[in-house]
Amino acid sequence: MHAVVKGGKAERASALIQQGLQLIIQGRFQEALEAEEEALQLSPLDPNAHSYRGSALLQLGRANEALASYDQVLRLVPNAAVAHYNRANALKRLKRYDEALLSLKQAIKLQPKYTDALSLTGMVLQAMGDTKVALEYYDAALRINPNAPDAHYNKGLALLISGEFSSSWDHYDWRLKWDMAVRVGQSRSIDRVAPDWDGKPTNKPILVIPEQGLGDQIFFAGMLPDLQEVAPGSMVCLEPRLVPLFQRSFEQLSFSSPYDINTEQCIQYDLFSAQIHLGSLGKFFRSDTDGLGRVSTPYLKPDRAKTSHLRKKLARPNRIVCGISWRSKNADFGADKSITLAALQPILSCNGVEFVDLQYGDTAEEREHLQQTHGIRVQHLDEIDNKDDIDGLAALISACDIVITTSNVTAHLAAALGKPTLVMLPNSPSLFWYWHRDRTDSPWYPTATLIRQKKPGLWQDVIETTAIALNEFRSTLCQ
Repeated sequence: MHAVVKGGKAERASALIQQGLQLIIQGRFQEALEAEEEALQLSPLDPNAHSYRGSALLQLGRANEALASYDQVLRLVPNAAVAHYNRANALKRLKRYDEALLSLKQAIKLQPKYTDALSLTGMVLQAMGDTKVALEYYDAALRINPNAPDAHYNKGLALLISGEFSSSWDHYDWRLKWDMAVRVGQSRSIDRVAPDWDGKPTNKPILVIPEQGLGDQIFFAGMLPDLQEVAPGSMVCLEPRLVPLFQRSFEQLSFSSPYDINTEQCIQYDLFSAQIHLGSLGKFFRSDTDGLGRVSTPYLKPDRAKTSHLRKKLARPNRIVCGISWRSKNADFGADKSITLAALQPILSCNGVEFVDLQYGDTAEEREHLQQTHGIRVQHLDEIDNKDDIDGLAALISACDIVITTSNVTAHLAAALGKPTLVMLPNSPSLFWYWHRDRTDSPWYPTATLIRQKKPGLWQDVIETTAIALNEFRSTLCQ
């Protein structure tokens, strides 16, 4: 809870408003909301209290309520450019992109050199699929402020999703300087122990700092074969669940949880010649045609004995084994990327296929409903924890002939293991850059086939196309 504020009514309101702002900066959004609402009880017409209330609500995922707060600010101060900008931010979260653009147009009209508004316009246009015009707005923001981290970072994303790798990575690196990206987990910080790596070969280990989610770490691991050639013995920090699998797969590197790194000892004993974030390896290894030509799978190696054991459990005469995963748990974008198991009935009805559950989380109710309603059984192996035992999940995937999945950890893991993988993708801003646009193949995962929604939110075409692809795969394998 926020501290008790003493003084007169106006003084207390002002103190609470500033207290709420500081709590927002600290990431304590529920407490900030409480402070601003208490301030509004004392001073109902204070535009700052309404504005900061909106900011707290937006960070708490309550975009509709945030929008109402920003509308109230505009009733009190119609020509406040920042209020139009904040309103656009809420509208973007609500996917009301055309309205967001109108608010941003007004913000820029009131304040023509408003770099944040220019950047956000680019982000909205990018979400709408207009990458070309989005880049124009990022460039406009950078002409005004060449050091605007959000404009650089989002320009990097736009270039990456377009496949412009030679000019994208330096912009992408600005995520490390953008406080919002750091706050939402795009970059995890370890105290500096060495200078930034310059990409040159070294006999002394470098420290690779983790960032982003589990799937992203698996994705960027595709560059670790390049790293171990030029910097053998380097230490790569990872989500702890990945360490056993990665240690088997990259024998010339060491792996650790970032929580096990003692920065004082690293500095005292001069353990590392340099350091780099995992997501920054691309600027050295994937910035040109030669670099992309080195992309190869499999780069992860499962436990062979466990894979053989699981294959014996799953195999059925005259049937192929297909692993299936259908949900994403991503807090911000998971809903866009998820399907229900029941909706996959056209796929699960394919003849000559034994399906196995690769989905992390509790799936018992969905599987039971599917069997009772449609007579379709999806095998589930209780001995493998699909969420916490990533090494076991890798063996389970390797025991399959093919994998069908939405965009989640399973997609990255299956493709990194070199397994034929049908990836069902949304037509949505939640699509991460490495799935690109308008292509059915992946430059990062040679064994993956990308099957995309034609219209946002509609999975039927994706499901039907995936069922056809599965039948074709089965026919080819069984010839």
